[in-house]
Amino acid sequence: MMKHEHKATKRSGKMLKLLATGFEPFDEYSVNPSDELVKAISGRKIAGYDIIGATLPLDYATALNKLEELLAAHNPQVILCCGQASRATVSIERIAINALGTKRADNYGNTPETDVIDADAPAAYYANIDPHALVEALKGEGIPAYVSYHAGTYGCNWILFSILHRIATGEIRGRATFIHLPPLPSQALEKDKMELATMPLENIVRAIEVVIQTLDSAETI
Repeated sequence: MMKHEHKATKRSGKMLKLLATGFEPFDEYSVNPSDELVKAISGRKIAGYDIIGATLPLDYATALNKLEELLAAHNPQVILCCGQASRATVSIERIAINALGTKRADNYGNTPETDVIDADAPAAYYANIDPHALVEALKGEGIPAYVSYHAGTYGCNWILFSILHRIATGEIRGRATFIHLPPLPSQALEKDKMELATMPLENIVRAIEVVIQTLDSAETI
């Protein structure tokens, strides 16, 4: 067990809860790095946080229901949503927009009926965890990372916007952001896409450890 897993929080003398979510495989891949990540860290204790890992279905009809169940069951102080993107490095999202692409179906054949997530909500929310501090910590550990200002208009942005809206309206309390992860090397092999930017799972796990260890210095904004 790694040293940082024994570290207890100094905030109130007890461990806090961190919910880490990933998505099931999509785009005809058999794996998703975010799914493998949350399975690898679930149940661990990192930097004062009890980690609850869960994989969400890439399904517009049921994913939010599962998320609501997780939030109600665990009442986490931090929510780190994770997903896959064809990017060469770890990217931490700054903004979630109130928009969905309507032409790309989910894993179950569903497409959104409208390109607006919530007609009564603002056009966008800033994530309330400072991504800049997290990115600097990752780069300091030799892990390539950057702040992203667009999470796309698919499931990843949808989940982040939905969580931030619940925080903004007082439905839930906590801090949240979204982290995009590069594909795994096995995915390049699976589709014979040797040009695909990838990152080994052990590097991805280490990246999330660094993020969690840096949360206390990533001011809420």
